[in-house]
Amino acid sequence: MKIIIENGGTKLDWLIVGSNIINTVDTINLFDNDEIILNQINHIFPNELLACPDIIIDFYSAGLTSVTEKKIQTILKQAFHSNSINVFSDMLAASRSLFNKRKGIACILGTGSNCAYFDGKKNHIITNSLGYLLGDEGSGYDLGRTLLIDYFHNRLPVNISLSFEKSIGLRKDELLSSIYTSSDPKFLLASFCPFLKEHKSHPFIKTIIQNCFFNFLKNNPFKFSGFQNFKFGFVGGVAFHFRDILSEILDQNNINHMILEKPMNSLMKYYID
Repeated sequence: MKIIIENGGTKLDWLIVGSNIINTVDTINLFDNDEIILNQINHIFPNELLACPDIIIDFYSAGLTSVTEKKIQTILKQAFHSNSINVFSDMLAASRSLFNKRKGIACILGTGSNCAYFDGKKNHIITNSLGYLLGDEGSGYDLGRTLLIDYFHNRLPVNISLSFEKSIGLRKDELLSSIYTSSDPKFLLASFCPFLKEHKSHPFIKTIIQNCFFNFLKNNPFKFSGFQNFKFGFVGGVAFHFRDILSEILDQNNINHMILEKPMNSLMKYYID
């Protein structure tokens, strides 16, 4: 029996290979302490799976580093009592779901952002993923951050500003305080994306979204030599929910592309084909 786990920036999806049932729960933060992660895994998966001696786990995750890779592998072995555990980046999940075993440029636009050239077997880094403090252009965090900067600097149109204030129900000083005291500012800033989606037809808001997407493209996949000759693939909630604006930019640059909301639906096909 094989289980695929795709641990994204906000949600974790898992399924048993051969089953069409995708289970969705809150994401596992690889930077939490071991006990918290182990308890979370024990609550996510049924006891019969945790105790199965012949189970194979393919675990894909955001936030993967050499340190967190070893950490999650150790924890998964504790939880599942299995020696057949493979840990991969969420970037590989994106590439396999988008292109299966074909070549292409895979991009993630969700809470965070990333991209890679996929040669049909493995990913090749185009630019280093710098995380939300130094990178994550075009992500939900980046969109929310840009909206907030324009709001605090009084650059939003009056009707948009009033609508935003009504939606958050906080004064400016209260909002600023909540951002800087948040235990997870990345997710807090990304949580303003639904407001942007609601108002994306407004020229000012559309420009915010366009600029964030263009910054992602020019600083990441467009740096790959000969990028125009490859199909682009996008996964993630931000890419999916703003796919009309993203497609418009890609079409203007004559980029053949596809957009998926989540990797899991197509990732399972990679294992069946």
